[in-house]
Amino acid sequence: MAGKCPPCKKGAPAWLLTFGDMMSLLLTFFILLISMSTMDKIKFKEAAGSLQNAFGLQRIQQINPLPTGEDLISTEFQQELIIVHLKEKLEVVLENTVDAGEAELINMEEGFLLRLNNQALFLPESAVLRPEAKSTLAQIANLVKTTANLIRVEGHTSIDPPPAIYPNNWVRSANEAATIVDFFVKEGSLDPARLQVRGMGQYMPVADNDTKEGREKNHRIEIMISKETQPSIQESFVGGVDTVVPEKMEKMNFSR
Repeated sequence: MAGKCPPCKKGAPAWLLTFGDMMSLLLTFFILLISMSTMDKIKFKEAAGSLQNAFGLQRIQQINPLPTGEDLISTEFQQELIIVHLKEKLEVVLENTVDAGEAELINMEEGFLLRLNNQALFLPESAVLRPEAKSTLAQIANLVKTTANLIRVEGHTSIDPPPAIYPNNWVRSANEAATIVDFFVKEGSLDPARLQVRGMGQYMPVADNDTKEGREKNHRIEIMISKETQPSIQESFVGGVDTVVPEKMEKMNFSR
């Protein structure tokens, strides 16, 4: 008579427990790989921080969210709407100035351009603003200060020689652009961090310099309202970075 098989032990064999643990670890590993494939680095860093804390490696670290494609598209769309609405409001405010041929609004890839004739802004042969020009500039500043868009002010001249107070048209165009920016800051309360000044001289004409009408068109101020945004002076300072703040600048001696 053949020998009987020994009675089987109750429960799972010991090797099955080890095999089950290994499968659980592999499953966890592949889930982690899938999670990392989404490139959600913020959650990954948070999970890594939790593991560090669990092992007693505590460290305080600021985690700044990275922009995703969805965020970039959303921001770009918002800026398009801001630019469109701002241009529509300026068209209403400057309707009479545009009709008189003293201003022009031009769509650009980077935003839109507001072109103003020099004769409508300044007194003859000077960079002194006309009283009526101050009213127009104040209306412009009142609209654009509600946004964070970068504003570039460019001065342009014709080929006519500048007044004796200027050595050349470079200096004249830069001084006229700086006068507009100075008004925006002092009278319009615009954040100076949003403003840029450029003096282009006589080298970017938009009309023929051989005629008086052409030279008058070339002598102009161009205000570019960019889609690009610019943080305020306060927002530009990052903790831990040695940055020169306005209070420190006042104490600095620039004299030679």
